[in-house]
Amino acid sequence: VAATSKCASDSVLFQSNVVPNDPLNPLQWKIMQNGVTATGTNFSYRFGIAGTYTIRLIVGTVNGCFDTAFHTIVINANPVVTSSNNLILCRGNSSQLNTTGAPNYQWTPTNGLSCINCPNPIASPLATTLYVVVGTNSFGCTGSDTVAVKVIQPFDITVTPNVKICIGQSTNLLTVGANNYLWDNGNTLSSTIIANPVATPTITTDYRVIGYDGYNCFADTAFVQVGVGKYPTISLGADVTFATGTLLPLTTTVTNGPIAVWLWKPTSNLSCTICPLPIASIKKDITYIVMATTHFGCSASDTINIKTFCESAQVFIPNAFTPDGDGLNDVLMVRGTGIVSVKYFRIFNRWGEIIFERANFPPNDLRYGWDGKIRGVVGPPDVFVYTAEVLCENGSTFIYKGNTSSIK
Repeated sequence: VAATSKCASDSVLFQSNVVPNDPLNPLQWKIMQNGVTATGTNFSYRFGIAGTYTIRLIVGTVNGCFDTAFHTIVINANPVVTSSNNLILCRGNSSQLNTTGAPNYQWTPTNGLSCINCPNPIASPLATTLYVVVGTNSFGCTGSDTVAVKVIQPFDITVTPNVKICIGQSTNLLTVGANNYLWDNGNTLSSTIIANPVATPTITTDYRVIGYDGYNCFADTAFVQVGVGKYPTISLGADVTFATGTLLPLTTTVTNGPIAVWLWKPTSNLSCTICPLPIASIKKDITYIVMATTHFGCSASDTINIKTFCESAQVFIPNAFTPDGDGLNDVLMVRGTGIVSVKYFRIFNRWGEIIFERANFPPNDLRYGWDGKIRGVVGPPDVFVYTAEVLCENGSTFIYKGNTSSIK
């Protein structure tokens, strides 16, 4: 039992229908035209080549009885369907697909085609698509072919953000998003046709880059600016010498500014370390360094050496005071600038006796002054001798001597 006609690409199943009275030997199948044989109750075969074929079935019993049956089948040829070559389209464009080999056609998928059952549809897909066309002949036999339509999409390119350099420096520019590139202002670029040229401009320069997709479909343009700044110069002036305790404004002379960032070192004894005009409190020998940077990132620096001295004029002990309890000039104390501490402060009467003494205390502090009392009682007006040794902020020491009067 089998069909009487099939297509060359089909698999045909032949089935036996035997009513035995005795046990059977294996059934013998044979295709007469090509000599193909097989055994078994059923026989499946794909012919592949069109033509008319006769299949013979021989059935025999164990007792040597045989019977033969024949079946004729027509194998129809499958159509040879040939379609257009694969193609490339710019998105928004279209192209005709041409197919031959069969009277009837069916295209899949259907999107982007002007018709789905014609031999020459217009294709305008929005994305890359693999089209399959199936052709059917009058016998119902089919053949197929494929057409790959690659769709090139519009694109955007991105480029390095604007950058600032100092004159004489270089910077890498980078753009992405396209297959090919073309840069303007090529005389300051290492290359005008690569994605990442090196730029070495001598003045602030705007660069334009055009990106192409490689199929002459689309292009995009981007811009980047390379700002070029000059190196500044900065001067703190000549080295100086000042007394300890001096407040010294540090001033600078700048060219090729303005300066965006200031940095002073060391940070000790400065009113600020990131401003243009800090005030230094002079305590000991020191060297200050300033680093000045423009908004282009170009920097310069300078130093100033400050030497210190300590002298008698920096200490003041009044030559008279009035210990009368009115809150005005009641205490005789050591005053000074640029002084770290008073190592000792002694007061003597006219007979050379010490009537007051303090040691190792800060200057300008009433708690360590003499209130005019001798053994707990304010004495009569008189003249006294004092002596004091001080330690300056630069580490040097001085001894001061003098007279003071107690007045009522």
